[in-house]
Amino acid sequence: MKKILILAANPQDTNRVRLDQEVRDITEGLKRSRRREQFEIISLWAVRPRDLRRALLDYEPQIVHFCGHGAGTQGLVLENDVGEVQLVSSQALAGLFELCKENVECVLLNACYSEVQAEAIFQHIDCVVGMSQAIGDRAANDFAVGFYDGLGAGRPLEEAFKFGCNAINLEGIPEYATPRLKQRSSSAQKVSPTQPRRIFISYKRNTEVDEKVAMQVFQALKQQHEVFIDREMLVGTPWAERIEAELRRADFLIVFLSERAVHSEMVEAEIATAYRLAKQGGNPTILPIRLDYREPFHYPLSVYLNDINWALWQGDEDTSNLIAELTRAMSDDKPYGFGGSQDARRLANAALTTGTAKTATPSPLCVYTGDTLSINTEKSKADLLQIPSPLSLPRPSPSAQPVPLELPEGTMDSESRFYIERHQDAIAIATIARIGITLTIKGPRQMGKSSLLIRVMDAALKVGKQVAFLDFQLFDQDTLTNADIFYRQFCTVLTEQLGLSNRTEEFWQQGAGNNQRCTRYMESYLLREIGGSLVLAMDEVDRMFDAEFRSDFFGMLRSWHNNRALPTKRMWKQFDLALVTATEPYHLIANLNQSPFNVGEVLLLDDFTPEQVADLNHRHSSPLTRLQTNQLMALLHGHPYLVRRSLYLVASQQISPEELFAQATSDRGPFGDHLRYHLFRIYEKKDLVQGFIQAIRNNTCPDERIVRLLSAAGLVRREGQVVVPRCQLYSDYFREHLYG
Repeated sequence: MKKILILAANPQDTNRVRLDQEVRDITEGLKRSRRREQFEIISLWAVRPRDLRRALLDYEPQIVHFCGHGAGTQGLVLENDVGEVQLVSSQALAGLFELCKENVECVLLNACYSEVQAEAIFQHIDCVVGMSQAIGDRAANDFAVGFYDGLGAGRPLEEAFKFGCNAINLEGIPEYATPRLKQRSSSAQKVSPTQPRRIFISYKRNTEVDEKVAMQVFQALKQQHEVFIDREMLVGTPWAERIEAELRRADFLIVFLSERAVHSEMVEAEIATAYRLAKQGGNPTILPIRLDYREPFHYPLSVYLNDINWALWQGDEDTSNLIAELTRAMSDDKPYGFGGSQDARRLANAALTTGTAKTATPSPLCVYTGDTLSINTEKSKADLLQIPSPLSLPRPSPSAQPVPLELPEGTMDSESRFYIERHQDAIAIATIARIGITLTIKGPRQMGKSSLLIRVMDAALKVGKQVAFLDFQLFDQDTLTNADIFYRQFCTVLTEQLGLSNRTEEFWQQGAGNNQRCTRYMESYLLREIGGSLVLAMDEVDRMFDAEFRSDFFGMLRSWHNNRALPTKRMWKQFDLALVTATEPYHLIANLNQSPFNVGEVLLLDDFTPEQVADLNHRHSSPLTRLQTNQLMALLHGHPYLVRRSLYLVASQQISPEELFAQATSDRGPFGDHLRYHLFRIYEKKDLVQGFIQAIRNNTCPDERIVRLLSAAGLVRREGQVVVPRCQLYSDYFREHLYG
């Protein structure tokens, strides 16, 4: 989107000119042009010197158009506070435009004898038009209309200037040689816009490098495109709706992925939304930029990003190249006059404020037309991931913190010293040591269910059992809507996990239904080949609850559980089933006798107790006092993830305890990313919003289904007969940000 700032001045003590007609004709001409959406016109009248300065600062225009009077060497005619002449010298104008040269691309002085000012401004602006002598009203108006007709048709500046001169000549006016163009060759096509794109920039907030690079790219791309970047969420702003709407209308999602960003709940949610929208309608295209990050993507980012191309940014010297190549990546196959890689690089350099950008040899950022990023083959990806990279997260010094810290995000290692055992752990480990068991681990989001499952799998391996692990996040939405595809993939993944030859094709040719084929494959092939105990561990099985064939699938798992009791099915006695779920599935499975979730050992995980929070604080070398630990418990009610995050941030000296509590509900505070994620996920589900508001305001929610869903999301909990927000942090934040 190109901004055209039209500045008009016709002081009382000068000859009256038809400036209103000039502005009207320019506006009408651009409105009728086929690229009208690429221009925005801002008009200011009776302009004083301070109005000029403020307009350049406030609007950051690409084209500045002055219409009025000029006085040659005396200066350009503006107005003073009483509407009379105030001259502005050429030197002053040149100095002002020097300060605005990063965004101003063209200045048009449609005033008599303005070539003197044009010469001065040309020292800093690549394209300036001035008048060599007096010019009449009609000629000035015709020139302006012809000039903008050319731009509106996608013509470069030089051709637009010629259209303006020709417009005067076509009317038989002899002043067609009065306009004078001063232009550097590098700007010949700069203002002629590419097809504007709608771009959404996703990044991890409150992270210095991420924010710096994201803002540099934003400043550069907004010159040619409509770019959305989330900087602040003000109270009362429908933020979540805005994020969803901007993603829906975006052509591209540029996502910056640093070591911190890949663990950001909000970044993950934005990628997931873009992925879903792209599968539905083709847009937005995801352009992942690794910010000096060389580790493999974890689930579920691996599902979204592994099969598409990446770019790598390694330092400030790469920023200019990155901006230039992103510009090319988003250009048309036949761009409307964008000046190729040199102009893209100039645009990039102009956007950088650090002064450190270099435009030397191309870096690994090379992007090709058609949104193809340079890391676009399996080999180039493998080469990138083979290079180790030091952690970018700040770590405390050895003297201040002798205990090596662990990031609080994701599934924990089974040997982690920061893992807090709850009483359910002992039950789970004892259960898996037996033969022929079914174990279900339930709990809200971020309770440590997956971490406990990992410990269960580790315990199973230690007693000699084989383990097949299925993470249902790996199944994409297309698979979960097609039973034939899903069951085959299910068996294929099981086979790969066990290191056996894939015989699904053979078994699927034998006919029967999906449940029968899958059961026959397990019984006649996998269990017989193993010849010992097998644990089928399945995480995130909630993904199945929206599948139309969920009752069939869970009924099959229940039948596998029941098969252990049959004397004719002795191999099933060696079969163990471990399931992880956040949602109570009773209302989703029509016949509870076909559910695997209400048999065997069922464990419901709890939040940390005050004693467990104190223990975890001790394991972080006690960054909080006893009073502060109690304060943390009161704020978070033992929320496992948020407690770990709090202690990590304080122990690593990224934040002080006082700042942790003072900024708890701030959008840019220690929990901002987590809180925004929940707001983004819930806002469009009006029934959940209403139920949550009732719980916050009245400690009640009469709809049992809504209570179950809010509990599964980890937003509410029961206290006897009442339903309350899960912790004080949620109550304080969502009371302020939810409306209904």
